[in-house]
Amino acid sequence: MKDLTFKIGVLMLITSVSVFAQKKTVYSQRFSTDENTTAIFNLENTTVSIETSTDGKVHFDYTLEFDGYSAEEIRDQLKDIKVEATKFENQITLVSNSVTKISSVSYAYNAPNGLVLDYDSAQKLKDSIVRKSRDSIIEEIRYNAFGKINAPFKYFGDRFKTMKANGKLKNIKKSDIKIFRSQFVIKIPPDLKLKINGKDAQITMRDDSVNELSVVLKRGYFYAKQLKNKYNVFKIKNAHLRAEAIAGGSYTFNNISKGLIGSLQNVKITSEFSKIQIGELKEKVSITDFNSEYFFYNWGRDFKRFDLFSEYSKIHLFYPKNTDFTMKVMGNNTKSMYGKDLVIEMQPARKGVKHYMMERKAKGEGHFAGAINFDIIHGIIYNYNDTFKTSKN
Repeated sequence: MKDLTFKIGVLMLITSVSVFAQKKTVYSQRFSTDENTTAIFNLENTTVSIETSTDGKVHFDYTLEFDGYSAEEIRDQLKDIKVEATKFENQITLVSNSVTKISSVSYAYNAPNGLVLDYDSAQKLKDSIVRKSRDSIIEEIRYNAFGKINAPFKYFGDRFKTMKANGKLKNIKKSDIKIFRSQFVIKIPPDLKLKINGKDAQITMRDDSVNELSVVLKRGYFYAKQLKNKYNVFKIKNAHLRAEAIAGGSYTFNNISKGLIGSLQNVKITSEFSKIQIGELKEKVSITDFNSEYFFYNWGRDFKRFDLFSEYSKIHLFYPKNTDFTMKVMGNNTKSMYGKDLVIEMQPARKGVKHYMMERKAKGEGHFAGAINFDIIHGIIYNYNDTFKTSKN
């Protein structure tokens, strides 16, 4: 067991609702729309949940709930939040910001004698890498997006203890924890063209989205169910990303430390300094990367063509199952590893010339799913549980 002791006040971001919370309305507004209406949301230090509107209107409903806070503390929190929505020439503009970062739920607990965090099993799975199914990735996404457990106080109590003056541990009392809960629900019609500018923002899209979206997020969190629009343009930097499915669009990722994507289809990705797990690669996906780590777990039955152009990347590759496919890897100064015993290494070539590192031709048996093409420089490919054929070059 590994214990970590803190002598600080702790904020736990775990979803919960308190029966005795004081509920305050921060903002409420409605706007009518038509097929030509557009919207811009400028969000800073704000958490929002975006849902589908069924009445053709845009709805803004922002409430806060407080449990254990004094009247003065509540007033101070409310005065630090600024929200305004306007409509001009068929464009709706929302500006929402706060002096301090607001999460969905914050638990405040003061531990003057220290807290002990036991995360004894938190890293168990990191020692081995196994193929994950698309459904397991989606389950992991939902687990992280809507609260890690259904009983948050049990989760808190099982992992955190407070320290007595004599150094012994004791359980934390629920009555000693203050709860601050933010609910900013925005409902938009499916034909609304939406632009989001986020800074230190937590954005959750609770329904499948066919809206045309333009998203720029610097720091924070973005969670989505299915994003289905070929005109989507995303630029996410220094943030966490969770998406159950992405179909269509162009995505730029920079320093995505916790990236989970259930499936990709008809998508172009440009990335750097990121770590992204992909449950399933479907048809026509292209990734251009610099110095990231990718996990390709599964392949669609008709993925057709997948292209990877990368430099200084680490690729964890699980081969297609139960279908035929081709694969070509062009490389320079790159290693292709098969377990611990076999390594194919392409040494640095003069003028950066790339050569075939490996090739798998179609076997002509069963269903042909598509072609995998890697063009990789200064990288490492980790191959899992599959056969291969090297080139003679």
